[in-house]
Amino acid sequence: MNEKTSMQDIADKLNISKNAVSLALNNKSGVSEQLRSRVLEAASQLNYRTEVRAKKKRSNLLVLMPEHIHDDKFFYYEVCWSTEKRAKENGYNAIICSVAKDMENNLVLPEIYNEMLFKGVLLIGAFQLDYVSKLFESQLPLVTVDHYYHDLRLDAVITANAEEAHTIVNYLIKKGHQHIGFIGASPNNQNFRDRWYGYQNAMSAAGLNVDRNHCFFPSSSPEAHSTISTELTVHLKGMPSQPTAFFCVNDRMAILTIQLLSSEGIKVPDDISIVGFDDIEAASMISPQLTTIQVNREHLGFEAVDYLIRKIDYGGSPAKISIYGNLIERDSCTVTL
Repeated sequence: MNEKTSMQDIADKLNISKNAVSLALNNKSGVSEQLRSRVLEAASQLNYRTEVRAKKKRSNLLVLMPEHIHDDKFFYYEVCWSTEKRAKENGYNAIICSVAKDMENNLVLPEIYNEMLFKGVLLIGAFQLDYVSKLFESQLPLVTVDHYYHDLRLDAVITANAEEAHTIVNYLIKKGHQHIGFIGASPNNQNFRDRWYGYQNAMSAAGLNVDRNHCFFPSSSPEAHSTISTELTVHLKGMPSQPTAFFCVNDRMAILTIQLLSSEGIKVPDDISIVGFDDIEAASMISPQLTTIQVNREHLGFEAVDYLIRKIDYGGSPAKISIYGNLIERDSCTVTL
């Protein structure tokens, strides 16, 4: 919320009277529907929130996330923190609840869903499609965060995964790498699929072939760390040749890859370059420090709340907002000849 934005700011932007703005925002007669639409659009652009809300008791937003990421300290903590902060700034309470796997499987909503009144719902992370459909049918304004669903026309706020994957793979290509492998995770995760597409697009744009022998896709879910470690070990040892670089779908996979290669006497970046995605705290603590894409997790949370409130206030057609990250260059890459 922009504390400095006022009705007068909207009036000045549209060159109309403050009184006309007040009538339009409060849905009163005295202005045409065309002007009302222009006022609402300008209010949205200026991030204006009606002063009436500030005087009322706080309304509630329901924030749901899968149980396995609720205590995630690597990535989702900042998303949740920023969601709570932004909701409070805008006169809302963010009620955060985790959803156990058996609740998802049985399409059971948290008890609090029926105990409190909510103005809208944020879904953080990836849920089963049937579960999301059940929430969607409730008719409450709903925005998904850090994930989207092809089969449902939902509002979503995500990272520009394909674009930023293209950016970091192109970074490797500019350093002379032509044989670039891909270390993936969970084919059911839309973010990871988009990063795979971005990797492929960057390789194709540079006229480089994707060697499937250099690509790894675990059969296990991201939570099964020990199983993924075993599978990746087998894959790395079984490759008929070695790429000069790996793009890893996230920092945790990149760090695991560095550790496994190191245990085999393969040095990063002297023997092979490694890049990741997300810029979790551990990326700057591992040796060598990891080159990666920094996901703006705070911005994800802020924008998701702002977008949900706009949907609550004004409605509108579903849309997907993609937020760009930043390339963070550290020590895990080198130029190849």
